[in-house]
Amino acid sequence: MKIIRKTNELEQILVLIKDKGQSIGSVLTMGNLHDGHLSLIKEAQINNDFVVTSIFINPTQFNNETDFSSYPKTIDDDIAKLEKIGCDLLFLPEIQEIYPGDLLKQNIVNNFRGILCDKYRPGHFDGVTTVVDIFFSIIKPNASYFGEKDFQQIKIIQELVKIKNHNIKIVSCPSIRDDSGMSLSSRNSKFTNDQSKIFNQLGSKIYEFINFCKKKSSNINLDNFKKQILENSINKIDYIEIRNENNLDITNVSSKARLFIALYIGEIRIIDNFKLY
Repeated sequence: MKIIRKTNELEQILVLIKDKGQSIGSVLTMGNLHDGHLSLIKEAQINNDFVVTSIFINPTQFNNETDFSSYPKTIDDDIAKLEKIGCDLLFLPEIQEIYPGDLLKQNIVNNFRGILCDKYRPGHFDGVTTVVDIFFSIIKPNASYFGEKDFQQIKIIQELVKIKNHNIKIVSCPSIRDDSGMSLSSRNSKFTNDQSKIFNQLGSKIYEFINFCKKKSSNINLDNFKKQILENSINKIDYIEIRNENNLDITNVSSKARLFIALYIGEIRIIDNFKLY
């Protein structure tokens, strides 16, 4: 596996790949890789001749400096995992390579905003779309792969591609889940043993509710479910909502809908979504 830190070196390699008529898949990550990330890379490997994985902890998508500086960093383990699954190239740039001037972010996408995570993390998705646009402009992949745990992010990135005329297919991949049914997340590595138990109990409560929703199919009431969640040692709920997966509008009908959650176990923010059909 090649490890490249400089943009100009990466671009030279990718020109040679494209000159051979080979397709390029990309998986953009912030590291602390788990089986969810690796599943995206494996999907990219199946459908492309050459796969570029990036690890870059993007400062412009964090709401505070503490959250950014405390984000898990496991680069040696990450490299070992990428080598094990045969990733072709790891792009590992420094901050100044991606942001050579000030840490500026742009408001590129306005659809699917003001709801869900965007409501509670103002500016976050401006940071996401800014850095994804930069990486897309550098790598110019044929396809890029994203996990459905960040479902709102996928919708926004699909809009970014349209707005910026990137000739890139955005591939949405199902979440890889643990035994409790919750999506894997890098932040979960920070749980204490007690917090892990709370997390597993949360999964059980959620799937009880999902089964109820599938039977009821319409006029679903979230009030009792929210009370049960708060009784489960959950510090705070940002949102628990049912939304249509196509337009992200609020709905109380399970058809083509997902349950979206964002809540806190201790100081760790958990986001996830679950099909209700």
